[in-house]
Amino acid sequence: MFYFRKGRGTRDAIVALRLLYERNLEYNNKVYICYFDNVKAFLSCRLDQTNDITAKHRSRLERDRKWIWNLYNKQVAYVRIEDGMSTACTIGRGVRQGCSLSPLLYLVYDEAVIREATDNMETGISVVCHIINTIRYADDKAVVANSQKGLQQLMDNLNKVTREFGMKINVK
Repeated sequence: MFYFRKGRGTRDAIVALRLLYERNLEYNNKVYICYFDNVKAFLSCRLDQTNDITAKHRSRLERDRKWIWNLYNKQVAYVRIEDGMSTACTIGRGVRQGCSLSPLLYLVYDEAVIREATDNMETGISVVCHIINTIRYADDKAVVANSQKGLQQLMDNLNKVTREFGMKINVK
């Protein structure tokens, strides 16, 4: 996972995926990869679920969770129209563009989606007693498995869980 970390970028994720692939080729192991991202990923985060996720994984600073909830809860937006401003529109999903907290909130949301979709699945590539089944950077993901059937199971499960979280896999 290479999310929004200082000194990390897409190149690091690509190198990790390439090394995984090359090492498996050395041992004549097959590797199946499916690249995908989510449609409007940052806009798809449901704020109520984000709050539930952070509550489930309680941090030492409960007041921070409440502060974040109060910052994002009951957001309103106005649209500039020809005659001035529209009436207030309530925003119930998505993280704020330009807010320094938004990447972290998206990360928490996306991590919950991936964990729920891949926990208890033994499908992926075995690396030193660990099963690797996703390599991620921001909203771009590569799902890996050692068989077509395993890759299909991972993608089916990811698709199901992604929908449950109010997101959609970009099929283009």
